[in-house]
Amino acid sequence: MGPRSPILRALCCSIKRPGSPMVAAPNPIEIGTMPEAPGASRSQIAVNAGDVLRWVLVFAGVAMVLTTGLLALLADGQARSSLLGGGIAFVANGYSVWRAFSAPADTSGAATLGNLYRAEFGKLVITGALCAAAFALVDHLAVGGFLAGLLATLLAATIGAIFAQRNDVGERPAG
Repeated sequence: MGPRSPILRALCCSIKRPGSPMVAAPNPIEIGTMPEAPGASRSQIAVNAGDVLRWVLVFAGVAMVLTTGLLALLADGQARSSLLGGGIAFVANGYSVWRAFSAPADTSGAATLGNLYRAEFGKLVITGALCAAAFALVDHLAVGGFLAGLLATLLAATIGAIFAQRNDVGERPAG
């Protein structure tokens, strides 16, 4: 018997062993079950851009407010920096979702993937530029609060995107 996972089987059986019917796949992408996506268009995938944007921005906004509120209660002088870091992440996430889902629905899979790369790269550039501006222009910026707000909001937006995807397939988030 051997490993059940197709990837593990391919790794264990890279050279055909005597008496074993298993050999490694010539192309690692062929391992497992992968749908034929290169010719698929976005119109075949039911994703509502408004729903994704709403989920991402709601999760990011709630995380930004909660992080700022907690730091205002627990640490002196951290709330303003947390709000600034969360605001930067909020703007960058908003751009990324808008860029990823603003393309027409009949766009090919390759063009959609390129759009996703541009959205993430733009998010990275916006985050870096706004962080550099914040550190250069804001007096008495508390680094701990700034990073707490930035990272909590970035992470919450990612979780919001996951919940938006779960919502699109008919599942409801817990809670």
